[in-house]
Amino acid sequence: MKKFLCALVILALMAGVSFSATPSERKRMGVFISNFVEIGMNDIDIDTISDSELAYFGIWHNYRNNFKSRIQRCPDRNCPYGSLIIDKKYVAESVKKYFDLDIRHTSTENESLGHYDGRYYHFDGADGEMNQQARVFEAQRRGTLIIMKGETYYPDMDDSEGFTFTARAKPYVYGGKNTWSIITLHVENE
Repeated sequence: MKKFLCALVILALMAGVSFSATPSERKRMGVFISNFVEIGMNDIDIDTISDSELAYFGIWHNYRNNFKSRIQRCPDRNCPYGSLIIDKKYVAESVKKYFDLDIRHTSTENESLGHYDGRYYHFDGADGEMNQQARVFEAQRRGTLIIMKGETYYPDMDDSEGFTFTARAKPYVYGGKNTWSIITLHVENE
């Protein structure tokens, strides 16, 4: 009987089991996913993501969420690569925290990244866009992964209707805190 019950538990874990995420857990999951959708990263797969895309995340995540502590004015008054800079260590830290990946910093002339000079990413800021956020309605455990499903929305708009999303993430401890690292995220823009 014990073998039968053990086999049922293993099959349930492999097939996907809904678990009762508390409202506070779902809110934390929504905040986690919001870190991607608020900067327009709506289609992520860590198996194919490039270092440029990781740098984009690191720069714009910090611009939106850590502006006062991590973003500085370029010390060169006539900086040819953008009026703002962020140290590569903050970009790498954010990539490690949300993706559990190590970034290879590379020079690029991508308009969103500006210029990488070996220590700093230079770029110009962009304000005024409405930020999408995410709400997680359902979470399933599949083996070692968590599947999150929900919708995006605009918090400043009444009755805002966003798009549905599905995300796969793995439980992860970063800086001594339980969180997740993203594996895939797909937002359905219908």
